[in-house]
Amino acid sequence: MTGDADYLAIAICAAVISLTLWVTFAVSRRARSADGFFAAGRSISSWQNGFAIAGEFISAGSFLGTTGLIFYKGVDGAVILCTSVISFLPVLFLLAEKMRNVGKYTLADVLVFRTEARSVRVVVALSTIATGTFVLLAQLVAAGVLLESVSGIPFWLSVIVAGTLMGIYVFVGGMLATTWVQVIKSTILSVLAIVVGLGILAQFGFSFPKVLDTATEHAVAGEAVLSPGLIFGQTSALNLVSYSLAFALGTAGMAHILIRFFTVPEASTARRSLGWTVALCSMFYLIVIVMGFGAAALLGDGGADRVGAGGNLAAPVLVTELGGGVGTIGGSIALAMVAAVAFASIVAVVAGVVISAAGTFARDIWPALTRKPPVDELDVTARTREENAQARVARFGAVAFSAVAIGLTMLIGDDTNITYFMGMAFMVAGSAHLPSLVLSLNWRRFNSTGAVWGILTGLVSTIVSLMLTEALWLGSGPAPLTIQLPVIVTMPLGLAACVVGSLVAEKRRGRSAHEDEKFAEMLVRAETGLGAEVATAH
Repeated sequence: MTGDADYLAIAICAAVISLTLWVTFAVSRRARSADGFFAAGRSISSWQNGFAIAGEFISAGSFLGTTGLIFYKGVDGAVILCTSVISFLPVLFLLAEKMRNVGKYTLADVLVFRTEARSVRVVVALSTIATGTFVLLAQLVAAGVLLESVSGIPFWLSVIVAGTLMGIYVFVGGMLATTWVQVIKSTILSVLAIVVGLGILAQFGFSFPKVLDTATEHAVAGEAVLSPGLIFGQTSALNLVSYSLAFALGTAGMAHILIRFFTVPEASTARRSLGWTVALCSMFYLIVIVMGFGAAALLGDGGADRVGAGGNLAAPVLVTELGGGVGTIGGSIALAMVAAVAFASIVAVVAGVVISAAGTFARDIWPALTRKPPVDELDVTARTREENAQARVARFGAVAFSAVAIGLTMLIGDDTNITYFMGMAFMVAGSAHLPSLVLSLNWRRFNSTGAVWGILTGLVSTIVSLMLTEALWLGSGPAPLTIQLPVIVTMPLGLAACVVGSLVAEKRRGRSAHEDEKFAEMLVRAETGLGAEVATAH
């Protein structure tokens, strides 16, 4: 429903967006080459990359969606935040440095290091776009709800505004502009979160136990807000484990996060950047937990109508109350700041997803569609010319992808909690990408057939199983699956398909000396970084 316009919120939103647009156009000259567009010239420092990764991760799903989820469901909503912090450990120990040394611009560059099979590039591109679509739906729903609530413009027009901005960021500034937008957004959002967290605690004498006690008295769920089971069920431990695994392991397969390791000058910088990310995300998620229970305590069950069925407006409504309430100057300023930062956060995240999807289309699908022969890697001039052409394709691919995402978001509407959409994205990433990436970097017998089988199995099993859950079940009667995010089933299927496909292909055609040589080369490069710059810089 369209709300009344808050002109102060609109003005501050416009100021923040103007700042990010200025940065985008200021760095656009450095994004004209393929290396500048796809990888920010590999010039990003550890703290910048750490803030940018945190910016990708601290999205509307965690800021708006999870606050609303805790408001309605209590403890179970906080579980998602805890597993999200843990999720960086698999990235750190299994992928970060190795991917920086082996890859170039996309996930497919890592998976085809040992083979130039175009089939691998195509299936990776399809799963990457599927993952990105789920993320974009979550972010654009949040953008539409937020902009509608503060500006008074309809939901569909709000989505168009957000989608247009994300297309501009990518088309004009590429990865470098997206990175700096993420850094700016992460910094402002962290400061704002600290202020809001302190404001909530100040209402209760800086005692978090008092926040929880009050929440049990006033929350929609009552005393059950501190009991597990409101999301995952009282008896289904399997549901809780599977939901947690989706977030804990899915990060290690999210393309728009992993490609950020290609933007740093060396592997050690990739490792250090994760330290910044974990520190920033841990602080932010602790504050979100305070915000969620603070919303339950201060807004109570009477606030359900104001925060919406999905709970996505719990954070804006909460800060309005902290500022003095609706109609007060303090309430308007508080709402304006949260709305501006949240909107900038949303647009920054979707820009990161769009550049990942656009890069995947340009490098992995476009050459297959045009049937261009592979360029000789030793011919620097031809390689540079081809990659610059791919960067141009990616710019227009970003515009097309933005348009499709806008259309899908309008069809979905604004009543779904966006955290669940993010869970779907993590599930696809963990089931389709993670097994292939880990085996490609560590298992000698892994090959292109295993990659294709594993990725397709992970992708198809995820989509089919999600259609059998309660959230997406279209049949009559209860849904066949009670597990909300059945990654505990789909990830083992993806891993098994990788192994079986590799062994079947090896038995059918045998192993060549060239395959062993490429694995040895990849292993040395992944562990030491020797030769990495030859493949990744001009």
